[in-house]
This record gives sequence, structure tokens and C-alpha cells, in this order.
Amino acid sequence: MKTAKDFTELPLEVVETSIVKPKPAKDYLQDYYQSLGDGSIDYLGIRTGLNGLDKATLGLDGLIVLGGIAGQGKTSLALQLAVDACEIGTPVLFYSLEMPKRAIFTKVFSRLSQIKYSDLMLKGRGYLDGTYKEEEKEKELLDFITIDFFTKTETQRLKEAQGKFEAIADKFYIRSREVGDSEIDFDSVEREINLLKAEHNADKVLVVIDHLQVFQAKEYKDQIDKENKLITGFKGISERTGATLLIISQKNKAGFSGKGRLEEIKGSVDIVYLADLVMFLQEEAEKGKGKGQEQVISSGEISRQIDLVISKNRYNAPTTIHLNFDGAYGIFTEARR
Repeated sequence: MKTAKDFTELPLEVVETSIVKPKPAKDYLQDYYQSLGDGSIDYLGIRTGLNGLDKATLGLDGLIVLGGIAGQGKTSLALQLAVDACEIGTPVLFYSLEMPKRAIFTKVFSRLSQIKYSDLMLKGRGYLDGTYKEEEKEKELLDFITIDFFTKTETQRLKEAQGKFEAIADKFYIRSREVGDSEIDFDSVEREINLLKAEHNADKVLVVIDHLQVFQAKEYKDQIDKENKLITGFKGISERTGATLLIISQKNKAGFSGKGRLEEIKGSVDIVYLADLVMFLQEEAEKGKGKGQEQVISSGEISRQIDLVISKNRYNAPTTIHLNFDGAYGIFTEARR
């Protein structure tokens, strides 16, 4: 192998044909200028409808990791961001690696209609498939048949939710590991992103992976090595396709300290250092401040105050977005403090 000294002893024309010279900055300036906004757009990445997050990140872009402990609403938040982004116009690929499609659909309708998940599962069929009629309810009541119906208000909310979701259902894709679904791996994810971009003539696609630790990887030594390979693979997919990947990840044991540090994400340092954005869902109770603040909402359920802590942000400074989480319907709203 030639050393630097070897090249210094060769004629310049030989050196120029033997190695690839780095380009000076002036060769890239025009492309850089063209990559900047012209004042006509508010965000560089994908808008989600959650204003605090959109402003903090300039829109979701690149490889994003969302961490948190179980029960804090990671899937609910990712699903909310995905549905709202799709309503704004971005095609979405949602990979649900643990829950079936039925559960994802029910979560969507629960949030949009503000009807409990359990109520939808128990009595939602006739209202959504069009077989139920108001006159049938009246007849059944006259016949003294005891059936638990939705109220007129709930029925109206459910029909409005149905209209909203059906309006975007042609560009919202849900993939799962259920029988009949094709294999989910790096090749299929990249292929499906490119198919969506072509199908919808879209520059941007939002991809959600729920969640990192259960995605399949090949030939790994241990869990840390597996997560190394996974995050490297997803980074490559994001760079090659230009898609925004939102990866849900568990917190590790250190994450229960609630200090909002990058190393609280489960896995190796590659996960947080290759990501463009790293954020956590974190309750007040995790910060050592007691049980956290709670408030009763109209549904009779408890709304918890949960912070979205942005620990790494490629486009902006780290920050914290204060949210209220209504666990009854899986709804996140921005809190005023």
C-alpha cells in the first residue's frame, strides 16, 4: 500500500489520476443555496400538527428515536403524529410489530371520536359498517331487548371520525406480523417506501417502527449488537430514500432515573448518536417530584401531564414540550404552564 511519502515522490499528473481529490467548498455552494428555503415554507420537514414539536424541530426529518417506559403513550403519540401528518398530506407507513391492525385502527378511531377503546371493541361494528339504523334501535327498545347503544352525541362523533380517517385511508398504510402479511425486514421497508413515493408522487414519507427492540435483525451476537445493526440499517434507509423514520424504543434501566439523558435509550450509543432527533416521554413522577400533576377531565378519566423531552435536535436547541395525555382516548395535547 502506498504511503503519503510515496505520492510526494510522483509527478503531479500521476498523483491526480491515482487518487480521488476532495472537492473545494466552492463546488458545493450552488447546491447548498438551492437547498435553503425561500421564505415560502414554515418547516423543512414533516408537519405533525403538534405545534410545539413542529416549531422545535422545523418539522420531522431524518432518523428520529422516541423513547419512554411502558404505559407512557409512545405508540399513542406516534400514531397521533402519523395520522395528523397524513391529514396534512404526507403518506404514512406504520409498522406495528406487536399489535394487530385491529388494535391500531381502534386506537385511531378512539382518539378521533373520543370514545373509549373498550366501547369501540364491544359495540362499534354496526355504527362503522353501516348496518345499524336508528329505527332498528327504536324497534329493539320497544321489544324490550337490552342492548348498550352509543348516545346520539357519541354516534355523531364516531361518524365524523370515520369520515376523517376514510379521507386519508388511501395513503395511510399499516403493516403487521399477522398471518397473511409479507415479511418485514430492511429490504421490504426500503422497497415499500419507494413504492409509496412513486404511488403518491411524494418527496416525503413518514415511517413509524413500533418498536425497535422487536424488529428482526440477522446474524447478531447479543441485543446490543442487534440494536447496533438495526439503527445503522434504518439510518441507511433514511439517507437513501429521504424518508423520515420515527423509531419507538424502550428506555433501559438507567432511563428510570428520569434525568432525560441520551444514554437512557435502550441499546448502544449508536442509537442516539446516529439519530437526528432523540426525544423521551417523561412524567413528573420520573423526575423525583412525587406522583406528578393530574387533572380530571370531562370523560371522568385522569389526564396526566407528560413532558416530551427533546435531548438531541439536529436543527435546533434541546427543549421540553409540556403535554397532557388523556389515556382514555390516547390523546396528547399541548399544556399551558
